[in-house]
Amino acid sequence: MISSHIVTNDITTLRSYHTTQIQQGLEGVVVKKWEGIYEPGRRGYTWVKFKEEGKIGKLADTVDSVVMGYYKGEGKRTSFGIGALLVGVKKGDRFVTITKIGTGVSDELWKELVKELGNRKTESRPKQYEEIDKILEPDVWIHPSMVVEIAADDITKSPIHGALFALRFPRLVRIRTDKSIDQITTTKELETMYHNQESMQ
Repeated sequence: MISSHIVTNDITTLRSYHTTQIQQGLEGVVVKKWEGIYEPGRRGYTWVKFKEEGKIGKLADTVDSVVMGYYKGEGKRTSFGIGALLVGVKKGDRFVTITKIGTGVSDELWKELVKELGNRKTESRPKQYEEIDKILEPDVWIHPSMVVEIAADDITKSPIHGALFALRFPRLVRIRTDKSIDQITTTKELETMYHNQESMQ
């Protein structure tokens, strides 16, 4: 079925329609220029997701993760040498993957990240990392030392990630220089968060 829609150039009308969608339990609306064409993988101002304002993510809490590696950039990020991070959570004395993240990062932060991570590279998968699915293997492995805070809309079960869970619509909030890798989110905490979100629905 075709989604409901409106055509308007009035911001008040748009906000009212957006609020109605949120109240109906939806994530928000897609706002596009009338003549704008959808291009997969392309971001721009002709086709924009307009989600609930004032929230970084719908998940009640953020997840503190370790950077396990990164993928070389594509498109304009090619010049940065980095386009996405592979991050994980703690499982006993080892680390397992939880998500890939490429959003919530400014161009300036990408440049800062690739420079900082350059000092943490390692030739092969660190022994603290559990076996990683082939499709998740990063271009560059990183020694477990950088902690990042991630926001997301929710947690879903995953057959690919070592944590057995994945973050839906993950966004980088900040680098946690105040936390060590021993203080990051654990798989047990993640499972609790998963069940808590179910009880809130």
